[in-house]
Amino acid sequence: MGTSFWPWRLFVAAALSSGWLASPGLGGPFELVRDGVPQATIVLDKAPSRAAQLAALELNCHIEKITGATLPIVDDQQAAAGRRILVGASRATEELGLRNEQLKPQEYLIRFLPDTLVLIGRDKEDDKQALDYADPATFPGRFDDQATCYAVYDFLERFCGVRWYLPTDVGLVCPRTRTLSVNGQDVRRAPAMKYRELYRAADVPASLSDVPGPRLAEREGRLFVHRQRLAGVQAYACNHAFYGYYNQYLKSHPEWFAKGYDQDMPAEMRKNLGVLGRQCLRYFPNMCYSDAGFIEHVTQRARSFFDTGKLGPSEVGAGDFFSLVPMDSSGQDKFCRCPECQAVLHAEPPCKQWRDDPFFWNDTASDYIFGFVNKVARGVAQTHPGKYLSIAAYHQTYYPPTREPLERNVAVTFCIHAALRPVPAMDRAVKGLLDKWDEESTQRPKYLWLYFHRPGPADPLFPGFMAHHLVRQMEDYHRRGFKGIFAEPAYFSHQGRQEGDAGRAPIVTLLELYLAYKLADDPALDGNKLIDEFFPLFYGAAAEPMRRLYDAIERAYCDPATYATSPATYYGYQTPAIAWKRLGTRERMLEFGKLMNEAKEAAQTDLEKTRVGLFETSVWNRMKKASMETVGGTFEQID
Repeated sequence: MGTSFWPWRLFVAAALSSGWLASPGLGGPFELVRDGVPQATIVLDKAPSRAAQLAALELNCHIEKITGATLPIVDDQQAAAGRRILVGASRATEELGLRNEQLKPQEYLIRFLPDTLVLIGRDKEDDKQALDYADPATFPGRFDDQATCYAVYDFLERFCGVRWYLPTDVGLVCPRTRTLSVNGQDVRRAPAMKYRELYRAADVPASLSDVPGPRLAEREGRLFVHRQRLAGVQAYACNHAFYGYYNQYLKSHPEWFAKGYDQDMPAEMRKNLGVLGRQCLRYFPNMCYSDAGFIEHVTQRARSFFDTGKLGPSEVGAGDFFSLVPMDSSGQDKFCRCPECQAVLHAEPPCKQWRDDPFFWNDTASDYIFGFVNKVARGVAQTHPGKYLSIAAYHQTYYPPTREPLERNVAVTFCIHAALRPVPAMDRAVKGLLDKWDEESTQRPKYLWLYFHRPGPADPLFPGFMAHHLVRQMEDYHRRGFKGIFAEPAYFSHQGRQEGDAGRAPIVTLLELYLAYKLADDPALDGNKLIDEFFPLFYGAAAEPMRRLYDAIERAYCDPATYATSPATYYGYQTPAIAWKRLGTRERMLEFGKLMNEAKEAAQTDLEKTRVGLFETSVWNRMKKASMETVGGTFEQID
């Protein structure tokens, strides 16, 4: 595990000269290992891409975990004993008519031939760069083509029964057998959603619990990201774009910033505008999106990024996308008070004309912000056709503009409370959002920004288990043509965290996030079957009580009757009273506790006990503590 790729050749030469590699049989299933003895050799190009190197090492790592055998790895100029497993593009694949450039970005192929298994995908051609399996800094980059890795991971899942639910061996489901023989139909495909990113995907505690602690080792986190196919994705970016402007331009170009809020600004602060940065937000809370100089400057910055690939401080962009998202806010955005800006802002949001539910996000500023975006988009289109500006459907730009159409070279990211959608009012609000944008255009590039951090372990609230609801959500997102997904997971509170501690909680949203990214990749998968297989694969002998426990919590959280007291205005933001007097009632908590104890008693292996223990520590213990703090009493009956 600690060697670079190249020393494998020394091992291979010794293995071949010793003659220990058994001769394979002809015909029938493709046999990789028989009775613990390798029956196949992994073949790479003489100068393989980093993606092919990682794919080969990952394949061998998991075959060894399954069978105890390590397959030899050779290059395509060496003799390959036994059957061949061709990993990545090489002279051997070219002889079969398969080349890297024939594949589209993220596309891969699994092909079964009588004595050859082909695992190839579109890879970045970065030959002669050695990959060190122990050093994640040498792994393929976030946006590097690495679909040969996808081919290997899909092969391991589809034909070998491997699953990755969490980082490390704690999250690995891997069958054990001395003989590994596979067969099946060829697979040629690419992920459906081209952009797939989980914020802080690897930023979890080494304990893998939802208790703040030291961060997981970088290598383990990076391997999990690759195994989840969150690397090698389309380059896309959309986020708040102008915070860096305060230090750069507030002193030299104050006219670019929102006017009408700086009357009470201290004189000493005004002297230091160029160094105080975001401290000035109170007095200049946004940009002046009607200022011609600002519009021209942003247009030139977008052009510069598309020419050079380089971003300025706090600018947001990737690939063919440059972001124009305004400042964030805490519900009520503060926009420029100059006459030009105020003339475009709506006193009453246009959505009141058609929207029945008083959702707290609206289109007060849609015409204002999207008008600014359109001006930049038209300027960029003149010099950089095929490039895009990205903007968010968020806060007062939740719905599309009403005064002028949005330019075609604008991509939109939709900010959606995925974990709150089981609440009827929130679900109606999201459907209204999506329907309105479908009316605006069915061809516009659309991306998801899904919130899974409410409810979450940053606050002691009732868990938002909603796997079956999420399956239906993902079906709808695909039907509407979404091209990518970004998710915010459950975070840890800053309180009590030490320097170097992890930032996100991996357990409370484990199943939901696994489903989101599996279904983003492949909508042909049956999401409900993925749920059904999770419990026996992950919890083993404790599967039945753990499934019943999850289902009981999910039923309570997703039951519309739970929210019947305010079906038009309650959008799912929990309070302790809602969490522990309506959702986690005393009767339910007693039921949950009995199931938790049944699961602990049923777990047999150390691994099963560890996984059940993670749920107990991360979910159940938090539920008990929060319930007792809210309603009092103890849980002696169930402990």
